[in-house]
Amino acid sequence: MRSLTSPARTDSSTSLAGYVVRRGGTISGAIGSSSPESKKDRLSQESSTSGLARHDEKVQTCMRCSKDIEDNRWIRVEKGRGVLCDKCWKSMYLPKCRRCDLPIEKQAVSSSDGQLKGKYHRECFNCHTCHKPFPDKTFYVFDGKPFCDYHYHEANHSLCTAPFCGRPIEGPCAVSHSGDRYHIEHLTCEYEYDETGKRCEERLVDYWEVEGRMLCERHMRRVAEQEDMLGIGLDEIGTKFEPSSKATKRRTRFIDIAELR
Repeated sequence: MRSLTSPARTDSSTSLAGYVVRRGGTISGAIGSSSPESKKDRLSQESSTSGLARHDEKVQTCMRCSKDIEDNRWIRVEKGRGVLCDKCWKSMYLPKCRRCDLPIEKQAVSSSDGQLKGKYHRECFNCHTCHKPFPDKTFYVFDGKPFCDYHYHEANHSLCTAPFCGRPIEGPCAVSHSGDRYHIEHLTCEYEYDETGKRCEERLVDYWEVEGRMLCERHMRRVAEQEDMLGIGLDEIGTKFEPSSKATKRRTRFIDIAELR
């Protein structure tokens, strides 16, 4: 199974309880529904041996919240030890929604493969960051929580760093010396020709870092000449070039995010 920190998209998908499940380990596995009402039924059936039962008799006091139970809805807990009001019983015995932390009394959304942690009310099941629902019934899982496409990649540090892009990367990826990730075609020389912001479009494999900018060799030379950063500069023949310590040689790494484990 792929790591939960690496994205994956394939063409094969399976629909489970209305949600699309993409195989690969990053996007959630089975989504199931559970009804806590069945737990109530089982507890009622076991009342003859466990001492749990509902009554509509005299006013009782809840052993947990110490309030009088005025609606006469209470459950006896272990003969002789007291009763619980309906609200406290639900709080103690029903599963809690991971989003709102309130008891789930009807159907719950959960994952049968264990990637999605906890259970959710259907209306609470949405992106952990933006809280928007999943209109196409597809979601990602990161750290046991559901995310939309964009916020999953934000949490996974797999958004393209290029200022003109910023979109998710799934597949081949270029990694700079600082660890920033780019679509391969977007890791380009950062030299700007003029105040309009037009940039050199040369893709960087071997490149130079000059005062925080990644430059192709041609523009590293130009910047060095402009800022008097050539160090020993050109020799008498004019063929030798030695950059100063302000220019550092770097090399791009290439990875495939979909194959990270």
